[in-house]
Amino acid sequence: MNPNLKSNERELVKVATFFKKESKRLIEEGKLGEEHQKVEQAVDQFIEHINRHADTRKSILDQREALEQLVKDDAQCPTCNKRDMLKFVGVESNEKNWKSNRYRCRRCNIEFTWNRPNNPWDMLEYIDAMLAMMRERLENPDVSDEEKTHISAAITSMEANVQKLKPVIDAHNSEYQALQKREEEMDKLVHEFKNTLLIEKIKMDTWENKNRS
Repeated sequence: MNPNLKSNERELVKVATFFKKESKRLIEEGKLGEEHQKVEQAVDQFIEHINRHADTRKSILDQREALEQLVKDDAQCPTCNKRDMLKFVGVESNEKNWKSNRYRCRRCNIEFTWNRPNNPWDMLEYIDAMLAMMRERLENPDVSDEEKTHISAAITSMEANVQKLKPVIDAHNSEYQALQKREEEMDKLVHEFKNTLLIEKIKMDTWENKNRS
């Protein structure tokens, strides 16, 4: 059985497998007409559809997991400025609902939340906010030419990173949102098809069919 199936999908496959086995037996014994094979074909087609959906879902969720690991913290303790004694203790959201990692410094025995998001979705918003601040600073007449040069270089670098990251995130978001819609539709179809098979099974499970000739 496909390991990517969810519990309700696995249950349907079990019911379908039993249904097909009993249906084939009864056809061979002459207790069901050959036209019942059309039901078997419909079962096969639906199971194939479920397996394709499950494999697609696994691929998209694997991609999402990989994207979640894309942003790596370079966190350091705000007290001792060291990185080697940090322990991850959880995730915290700020007022903008950006998620960031929280750490405990075992050297200083303090906890702190790192000042950058821990995922690419929030990181894109963070970078946009940083770029807006930096562009505003470039307009400040009190900023030296040397500092403006450094700011301009930083802006160019950050814009290049956004141009690489944003298309990947946008493409994945479209796939993920479409998956969520298909998941809802598939759950309904699985529920309805399973009930249909159970009804067909009851029809087959008559007294005459139990008494094999």
